[in-house]
Amino acid sequence: MANILIVDDVAENLQILQLILRNEGHKVYAAISAEVALTIVGEHLPDLIISDIKMPHMNGLEFCRALKKVENTAQIPIIFVSAQSETDNIVAALEVGGVDYITKPFKPAEVIARVNTQLKLIEAHKLAVRQHLSHVMNQMVVGVAHEINTPLGTAITAVTHFDGILHELRSAFDGQTLSAEQLSDGLDDSLESAGLCERSLVRVAKFVKMLKEIAQVERPSNPREIEARGFFESLKERWQDEALQLEVRALTDTIIADDEVLSTVLDNLIANSLAHGKLAGSKPITIEIEKADQAIQIDYYDYGQGLQNLTVEELLKPFVTTKRGNAGHVGLSAAVTANLITNALHGSYQIFERGRGLEWVILIPLEAG
Repeated sequence: MANILIVDDVAENLQILQLILRNEGHKVYAAISAEVALTIVGEHLPDLIISDIKMPHMNGLEFCRALKKVENTAQIPIIFVSAQSETDNIVAALEVGGVDYITKPFKPAEVIARVNTQLKLIEAHKLAVRQHLSHVMNQMVVGVAHEINTPLGTAITAVTHFDGILHELRSAFDGQTLSAEQLSDGLDDSLESAGLCERSLVRVAKFVKMLKEIAQVERPSNPREIEARGFFESLKERWQDEALQLEVRALTDTIIADDEVLSTVLDNLIANSLAHGKLAGSKPITIEIEKADQAIQIDYYDYGQGLQNLTVEELLKPFVTTKRGNAGHVGLSAAVTANLITNALHGSYQIFERGRGLEWVILIPLEAG
């Protein structure tokens, strides 16, 4: 079942299309004008739009252009409706971004076939995205296994050195040959070894935490009703010791999602902003949440430095980081976050850089599919 918006200024045409599509099990929204359709799109983002070309005030071509200008609606496929004799209109419709056309008078078999073709293309795209993300996840697991060896080996070496120092000091102490200088040097070396061991194990712990988050991607989703105020109060409490401003604007009292996964997603976004964003001190990291008919939309933006010369594709590649050489950053959070959204939350995301720093727009369906 898909959510389909039909747009036509002739009520009889709307009724015929609604009947055809609802018989196929689709949820159908109807708009008597392009202006009404834009309002519906803002409230209930459809999977597919069927629009007449000739309409008063705003015609179908202008309606299509308006949708293509907005990132959130630019990718919605639009099938245009036209009379068989209006070939010029059909060409113009395809040029502005239409994906197909249906001719009037309507033939149910044609309408169903053209709609099914577009829905299959949508599913094929989603499958390709999931396959790509699964490949990325496999890369992550292999990469983590490789990366974890270095700090773990360093920690083992440091512990072995530390053990050797302690045995030398103990031997000298038992033999009553331990001098103040030897004790002082031994303690200095011990502190250095302990510090190196601690830093290495902290890095190992980061990778272990990341592995746990990767495992969340594949576990069964457990969506439930979350009380928004309490959820975001807990989020703020987790970050209250950090030097950051965090503002949450929740336009809904409840959220339907896997709270553990959603917490991980938001924590990762905040951690990435702190680590890489070079945040402007006067503006807060902002999270906006609102409920649409079929989804929860979360807008996250940090007023930081944005992508910092990375493309979105590079941002989502495993082990890419804007803090290369810094042992505290492993370059996995963005990729894991993207996978948690699509696989564990069954949602979608878009990443923007449009004057508010790095911005994520996340859609989580109310009914996971």
